[in-house]
Amino acid sequence: MARQKNYDQKIAALKEKIAAKTEQLKAMKKDLAELESAAAQSKIQEIAALIDEKNIDPAEALKALQERF
Repeated sequence: MARQKNYDQKIAALKEKIAAKTEQLKAMKKDLAELESAAAQSKIQEIAALIDEKNIDPAEALKALQERF
């Protein structure tokens, strides 16, 4: 005779795992967004420092960037 399976318990356990992983994924996505923002901010600061260091007119730098991108 085949063994009886308790599908309700298995379904509930999987739903709990999915909920936990969903929360972990949301937290990871938030961390990723914060890191990407920090990286972009860092690059902006590097560009500003380079413009100051090379005594480039900000308007000229902006124009060159707009032409390139």
